[in-house]
Amino acid sequence: MPPDKPILLGIDLGTTNTCVAYVRNKIARVVPSDKGSLILPSVVAVSEKGDLLVGNVAKDQMVVNPRNTIYGAKRLIGRQYHSKVVQDIKHYFSYEIVEGPKGESAVVLAGKVYSLPQISAFVLQHCKRVAEATLGQEIHDAVISVPAYYNDNQRNAVKEAGRLAGFNVKRIVNEPTAAALAYGLNRGFDHKVLVYDLGGGTFDVSVLQLHGNVMEVLATGGDTFLGGVDFDNRIIDYVLEEFRNETKIDLTQSPIAMQRIKNAAEAAKIDLSLLSNVVMELPYIIDRRGKPVDLRIPLSRERINTLVMDLVEKTFEHVERVLEEANLSRAEIQEVLLVGGQTRMPLVQGRTHHYFGKPPRKGVHPDESVAIGAALLAESMLEIDSVTLVDALSMPIGIAVTGGRFRKIIDKNVQIPTQRAFRLPPPRPGAQLELDVFQGESDKIVDNEYLGTLKFPAEAAGQRVAFNLDEECLLRVTIEGVGSGPREVMLATRDTPDALKLAWQEEAERRRLLEERTPPAEKPRGLFASIRKAFGGE
Repeated sequence: MPPDKPILLGIDLGTTNTCVAYVRNKIARVVPSDKGSLILPSVVAVSEKGDLLVGNVAKDQMVVNPRNTIYGAKRLIGRQYHSKVVQDIKHYFSYEIVEGPKGESAVVLAGKVYSLPQISAFVLQHCKRVAEATLGQEIHDAVISVPAYYNDNQRNAVKEAGRLAGFNVKRIVNEPTAAALAYGLNRGFDHKVLVYDLGGGTFDVSVLQLHGNVMEVLATGGDTFLGGVDFDNRIIDYVLEEFRNETKIDLTQSPIAMQRIKNAAEAAKIDLSLLSNVVMELPYIIDRRGKPVDLRIPLSRERINTLVMDLVEKTFEHVERVLEEANLSRAEIQEVLLVGGQTRMPLVQGRTHHYFGKPPRKGVHPDESVAIGAALLAESMLEIDSVTLVDALSMPIGIAVTGGRFRKIIDKNVQIPTQRAFRLPPPRPGAQLELDVFQGESDKIVDNEYLGTLKFPAEAAGQRVAFNLDEECLLRVTIEGVGSGPREVMLATRDTPDALKLAWQEEAERRRLLEERTPPAEKPRGLFASIRKAFGGE
């Protein structure tokens, strides 16, 4: 390769692992990590000596240093600390989650507060150094993938992470779209494909129409809190309950024991993709009256399937919804692509085969396809008319109106780039002209994600405001009639808006009344439900 030709990396920044790819001589290749594997654990830690650790070395010491090891950051990045979802899950992690200076979620690492983009930037910096050492030249540009179901805040946060890592982020691309690109680029296809992307922490499903090198997203959906870690947690629950029944010992009070079980559960799940039975053995899991107690729990594939069946079925509820939104039947899908490490599970593959009446496409690597697709997109940006992506908005964007309701401005599955406009209300004496912007699928703002607040000058009343989505699905707001031409209005994050606080209070009161009316026998039970606080589960 000529030394003056720039290399653009394609990066799949995952919840569990990160994968990096590049294109040389029209062939996409994965960059091996510093340990020689093709994926890098998305884990960041500070050792007892104060050293910053990234990747395998950070994951290896997680058992003895759980409070200062950050994992699963992808589930929190770009979310407001006071958002409903963060408040529901912040106790699920073994590290401390706090409020950042702009109201965003942040984490504490060795006594210092870090933003989630900073944590992800440590992973991306490591990837950049390894890629430069491997390829023998400096690398400045990258295309980074994100879940299709990410909102505007999360997309901007990932782009910020790339900038902090020293990259010029040329494009943010949806993971299913990148996977479809890896599958279909330059192959002359003209058919519909469904990408089923079940990774470590998120689930995405997208339907695309391929016309040669034109990739058109017809509909998309998913769940940013459904992934392999939730499958692991079901195994952990089962193992803890079996151990307690045998020994009368509750291991949830031992962070080190819990981390060992987490690692063993993940390993057992992987082994059961190939084997029918395994035994989880952890010597000296805890001390009782000065004597070591070992953990030995048999696990079968059949048992694991029973534990996680509802999670798999939940993914197909999203598949069904996306097909309905695209006005397609199962039979109209010519190919099904399985992406993400959790799709190696025979249960997922078998359920996919049964649902569509045909086996999923072979030859699409579940761990590498997204990074490879991102690299191919990056390479095409150096050329002319190589590939055209027509993506879609995964969640509606709108504003808060009276009564804590959500008014949609841009609907779900609208193809991007796009623009939607509306007029501001007429002036009211003494009233400040502000709009709180949210993104989500609920009719109530309390269930959606707060993106920020738009503040307008008094003369803007009654003027036309436009919501613009670019090709990366990032929001830009402009207003006409103020100044000489269209003027951009910046989204400003702030303390929780009063309308959202009131909606939270009303929701909390509704739940309290519902709890009081629910008979004890009908209330959800679970001996080890509280253990998920260590692992960012459901």
